[in-house]
Amino acid sequence: MRFKYIFIVVSILTIFTSCIKEEGFGGLATISGKVYAYDYNNSGVLIAEGYTGDIDVYIRAKGSNVELNRIRTTYDGTFAFKQLRKGDYEVWVYSDCAKCPNGIEPIIQSVTLSDKKENLELSVFEVNI
Repeated sequence: MRFKYIFIVVSILTIFTSCIKEEGFGGLATISGKVYAYDYNNSGVLIAEGYTGDIDVYIRAKGSNVELNRIRTTYDGTFAFKQLRKGDYEVWVYSDCAKCPNGIEPIIQSVTLSDKKENLELSVFEVNI
């Protein structure tokens, strides 16, 4: 009888804890966007601008220091993080910054996926390269 009681308690705890899902991959939602870049020469003169490929874009769960994924923009500056769960996320890119200690600064957008099949498009990231 005691074994049956322990089995029931463990089963109930397992059911409730297995239903909790954190932000991350395994869902049906998507976060997408574009990156627009400004290219300056050493004199600070703008020499080119436009949507650009081969820029790293990062994502993490909001409040976490752990990067979930990193992807590169396509030739036209687009990117998409797919198969996300509902939750709060931060998406960021790095921009050149002459006045910053490391020479770069993060540009971060915080977003919330509130539906498990949501397709959320971010504002355009503008970076200096």
